[in-house]
Amino acid sequence: ITGYGAFFFFFDSYKDIIAAGAFADTLTEKKDRIAFCYQHDIWNPIGKITDIKEDNKGLWLQVKLSAAEDDIQTKVKEGILKEMSIGYRVVDSAEEVRNGEPVRILKKINLYEVSLVTIAANPLAVIQSMKSDERKNYLEKEFDRVLAIVRNENINFEIQKLKSLVFSELPTQEGAQEEEPQKKADEI
Repeated sequence: ITGYGAFFFFFDSYKDIIAAGAFADTLTEKKDRIAFCYQHDIWNPIGKITDIKEDNKGLWLQVKLSAAEDDIQTKVKEGILKEMSIGYRVVDSAEEVRNGEPVRILKKINLYEVSLVTIAANPLAVIQSMKSDERKNYLEKEFDRVLAIVRNENINFEIQKLKSLVFSELPTQEGAQEEEPQKKADEI
């Protein structure tokens, strides 16, 4: 997936504004140690950030969601999970008054994690795209999962039992035609 974990110059629900360049030190010093989590649970990483940078809008990132997260992948595809949020510590900030309201400008931030969340503090911080390859991989994985269930011994036993019930009632004919129902059953 790709999208924004944070947007610059936009009031969030905490009356904070992130200044451009706020993530620069973190991205230089520990870019590979930023986690991608679910609902800010640092003990529950759900993907690997493959690219993260500041652009003119905010903190842009690309993430490979873990194949172990089928539910989350499905919720992202269905648009149920689409917002992102950041876990951080403020290093430098300034207080200002804008439009008669006190505002905190976040000038420097130590970023620890970016999370998929139900409701983000900044409504602009959202997933923008999901690669079709991921959809294909997801469908292949689901197909394999269903196939594994069908291969389960209990289900195989039930299939064999059903096959014997269905084909034991068929009238038999002489010669090669007698094997035709069994061949079709094996194909099924």
